[in-house]
Amino acid sequence: MLSINIPVFNIEVNDLVMQIARQADALGIDYEIRIYDDYSDEEVKERNRHLAELPQNVYREMPANMGRSAIRNKMGSESEKDYLLFIDADSRLISESYIENYLKHATPGCVLCGGTQYAAEKPDDEEKILRWVYGRKREAITAEQRNHHKGFIITSNNFLIDRQVFQRNQFRDDIGPYGHEDTLLGYELYKKGINPLHIDNPVEHTGLENSEVFILKTRKALENLLFITQEKLAGASDFAERVRFLNQYHKITRVCPPILIRLYFYLFKDRMESNLTGRKPVLMWFDLYKVGYFAKLKNAK
Repeated sequence: MLSINIPVFNIEVNDLVMQIARQADALGIDYEIRIYDDYSDEEVKERNRHLAELPQNVYREMPANMGRSAIRNKMGSESEKDYLLFIDADSRLISESYIENYLKHATPGCVLCGGTQYAAEKPDDEEKILRWVYGRKREAITAEQRNHHKGFIITSNNFLIDRQVFQRNQFRDDIGPYGHEDTLLGYELYKKGINPLHIDNPVEHTGLENSEVFILKTRKALENLLFITQEKLAGASDFAERVRFLNQYHKITRVCPPILIRLYFYLFKDRMESNLTGRKPVLMWFDLYKVGYFAKLKNAK
């Protein structure tokens, strides 16, 4: 029936696993929970190892770090049930009907994305405010909005997919260490006529990065996005049209030449970063920062 896959890297997942198990047990379904540790620190592994003792769990530790795509592909390939549910380790279930909500929509050939929410209260740690603000404003949106705006893009932190579909279409692990592996998977499914259905079944993202780390990850993701467009999908105009950032970048550069965007980025980079790492980050600056950095990347290529 259902394989629940939780890739782990330096996060304790006891509470999440227990939440999932209680819901699945209450439904009386055939299920397994796969917890694959992607070479975490020893102290984290020690806190998670007891999960192997539960009969429905499959707990494994990787001998080296595989990366975001490869670890998910391994879990999906080794899963034994008809449907695969992938949940990021830094998640908390916020609905008592989370598993049931997915199963209501699970049909052969399906791809379902549940969405993401963030805590209502601003984090006490000032260094995590940017990630919280961005999540609340840009990621915590309804299924209706996601179906309209995200289109083929899969939100890999919380999605269910038919096992046979996943075995034929896995995450690409040849696009760099971080970013847009879910975008590329969604596009490859879209090209085969498989589009995800976004439903209102979110998990709460609890693992807020500090602002500097989030900015660094954003830059890495933009580097991956450029690599995908230039190396993996060169000439695929429909990809650029359907990925929101690429579409907006194209519209902006039709009005404002990239050389001016790069000049703006060089002049105001430090000022934007100062705002984004402060107590009151402005998302408009974050948007301009991404556009400027992408223009810089394209010029370097």
